[in-house]
Amino acid sequence: MSAPQPGAGAAPTAAQTVVIGGGAAGLEFLTRLARQRPHGRGRQGLVLVDRALAHVWKPRLHEIATAMQNQSAAESSFLAHANAHGYRFEIGALRSIDPSAHEVHLDALTGPDGRELLPPRTIGYGQLVLALGSEENDFGTPGAREHCLFLNTPAQAMQIREALLARAFRLARGQQEALSIAIVGGGATGVELAAEIRDAMDALWQHEPGLERDRVRLTVIEGADRLLAANPPEVSEYAQASLSRRGVAMALAERVVAVDANGLALASGRRVDAELKIWTAGIRGPRVLEDSPALPRSASGRVRVDERLQCEGVPRVHAIGDCAEWIDPASQRPAPYTAQIASAQARYLARAFALRMAGYEPPPFRFKTAGAIVSLGEPGAAGNLTTRFGRRSRDRFIQGMSAQLVYAALYRRHEFEVHGWPRAMARWLAERLSRSYEPAIKLH
Repeated sequence: MSAPQPGAGAAPTAAQTVVIGGGAAGLEFLTRLARQRPHGRGRQGLVLVDRALAHVWKPRLHEIATAMQNQSAAESSFLAHANAHGYRFEIGALRSIDPSAHEVHLDALTGPDGRELLPPRTIGYGQLVLALGSEENDFGTPGAREHCLFLNTPAQAMQIREALLARAFRLARGQQEALSIAIVGGGATGVELAAEIRDAMDALWQHEPGLERDRVRLTVIEGADRLLAANPPEVSEYAQASLSRRGVAMALAERVVAVDANGLALASGRRVDAELKIWTAGIRGPRVLEDSPALPRSASGRVRVDERLQCEGVPRVHAIGDCAEWIDPASQRPAPYTAQIASAQARYLARAFALRMAGYEPPPFRFKTAGAIVSLGEPGAAGNLTTRFGRRSRDRFIQGMSAQLVYAALYRRHEFEVHGWPRAMARWLAERLSRSYEPAIKLH
């Protein structure tokens, strides 16, 4: 990042900063901003809004969906985090944004029985940071919404978990002959989910011998001619070989054109029968932003931001993470929507706020990838690491357990960012201890 230049940009006032969304981008930004504030400043000055009570790092959703990870163990309570970092947490879902009045409007909060727990609310802001994440994108495919499960939120992960375990137990107890599962999308989410499902079925087989591997048919459907098309070819080859050895079928260069209760129709005329259908083929911007017409949005429904991650043409509004569309000047294309770039944007924006408070205009946001790692379950992981020497960079392919260690380190880095070293180490030790006595598959 180049040296900051003095400028006339509006200095963010800590007492007026509102963050919408407590995902990786939002929570990392909020944590850094809270640590920058003077000791003892009132909680009313920094507000986090989220519809959930706890944060879950999105790359771990496939572990929750397969019961290989307890949701509670992967969660970070917003209330506890707010107490530790001196901000105010407001539970609620965004309804709309009024940039002219500098206000955000929240929907009423209702309980499971439909009774209103909190009325609609309005929160004023001096600076607003949108970190809403993304929503699943079925591209309008007929039947997808009605017959597929999705994996984009903890609640959706729990739906998959319940559906998967219920069918696995029916199969193990002789109530059905086979279990067929189709995953639409061969990107990182789909590949990691396929590998984790195999691990879960193998773990469950140790307790339910009737759950024979060859009675669980798993197919990954991908529109490109290889899995992990955004990764280098050697990563794709390793992942495909790993899944194939474990009995996962692949339908490559195939596009789903319709979904029904019994399976999926492909553009080639082929059909894949599946009892359980999981869609991981794409994401888009949050649909709630459609109710805020003053915000410029891209064709994918994301907020368009400038080189400093400010909403184009809308003062005091910023967007980071999956809900933001930032054009990388190096490629002139939208940046990928990954946890790595979300974290980089959070770090940048927190520093930008600090620079503006000091009277300086921050330099433009720039991003250089460090590579990408994809977890393949028990066999390890695969990916590429990008190393740089001055202006030159080189990709290095890694695989197996060494890649798995790098993958695990990414999560621990996120934990350190959010909780600090002492709490992050305590959480790591607690997880290691639980693995020493808990079964691999978590049924509680």
